[in-house]
Amino acid sequence: ALLPPILRRVLLKRRLLARCLALTALIGCIIWLAGSFPQPPPPPSQSETPAAQAKDGMVVSSLTPAANQNGPSLPNYRVHIFYYAWYGEPGTDGAWLHWNHSRLPHWNAERARKFSQAGHTPPGDIGANFTRNWVPILAPISVLRSGAGTVVVSWYPPGMADGNGRPVDRLVPMLLSAAREFQLRLALHIEPYAGRSPANLRRHLRYIAATHARHPAFYRERTRDGRWLPVHYIYDSYRIPRSLWRPLLLGGGLGGSASIRGKSEDALMFGLAMSIGDCQTIKESGFDGAYTYFAADGFTQASTRSNWAAMSRQCSTAGVAFAPSIGPGYIDTAVRPWNAENTRQREGGRYYTDGLRTAIAARPVFLSITSFNEWHEGTQIEPAAPRYGYLDYTPRKRDHYLDLTAQYAALFKPDTSAGL
Repeated sequence: ALLPPILRRVLLKRRLLARCLALTALIGCIIWLAGSFPQPPPPPSQSETPAAQAKDGMVVSSLTPAANQNGPSLPNYRVHIFYYAWYGEPGTDGAWLHWNHSRLPHWNAERARKFSQAGHTPPGDIGANFTRNWVPILAPISVLRSGAGTVVVSWYPPGMADGNGRPVDRLVPMLLSAAREFQLRLALHIEPYAGRSPANLRRHLRYIAATHARHPAFYRERTRDGRWLPVHYIYDSYRIPRSLWRPLLLGGGLGGSASIRGKSEDALMFGLAMSIGDCQTIKESGFDGAYTYFAADGFTQASTRSNWAAMSRQCSTAGVAFAPSIGPGYIDTAVRPWNAENTRQREGGRYYTDGLRTAIAARPVFLSITSFNEWHEGTQIEPAAPRYGYLDYTPRKRDHYLDLTAQYAALFKPDTSAGL
């Protein structure tokens, strides 16, 4: 607290740079050895975007012709993987972030009393059932082989964060720069921030359109009328009634002046499906796609794998894109000690491969992977380290789930001829 203001700013910038370098290494190495995957051509808008000055002095310019070539090194952009940039360690951030996640009480007070609500104290005790090596910049071998081309970053508006971390919007420009260098794409997973409503979401969509979405590495898809629009996932979209979504998401006279359609903030919006019949509900709300997110088979009707073929057909009939979410397992008892009933064992990878096969057989428009690194819920495919008291991938190797993801990303061949 006694440091001069200039020195404090220098130290803050150094910490932020170190954190961004770690994220750059993590995200940038995903495509190395990804293999050859069939892809939709890069959007014309990404090759025609004029150079522009963005926040923090970062220049946003078009991709070079060489980077736009659909060469054999490109990953599968229709495989989307959920990614969390909210972690931090003292060496890079001055404090533990998210690894010290609190234990959440059950909503039933009587049941809550049966379980500890004590917090976690890293590095000896972390808020996860698996753990990884505490290395700020991971070795490339740990993130080479996922094959997913689109990284869907958990996002809160500027200055906002969840209760266990710090704002991550400031990291997005640097993540986009890393993605561009390695021909990845980034999309945003818009979290249910405090007070979220269609009205203020439109304001935040304008912010995204004016800053992040102008970057050539921001993920876009072709619409039926030939435009290329950004893609946004809206977590817990079902918490807002359909009647409130419609003015924002429906076009023409149906949406009115409040609609994003045809405006600078227009985007392809994916709503969270909870039940088997939600494709129609999501369509009527004005969304363009449906995803299931949850990695626990049977947790919701929509996350129940045996329902995916029917949901894919229903979404196709409704005219919305279906993106089932596949996870390698699920365990969150380090942060929800009362939730053991929803644990899904990895079974040496069988749980994951069964889900991937079921999803591909359903012929969806996208595959979504839950997750690259949601350690609190044990859905990560990032390498886990053997450590007493924690789970790991034994007898499989540390990169097992990255390798499995790449194998099935290569098998997934969505129909790229039709727009959304």
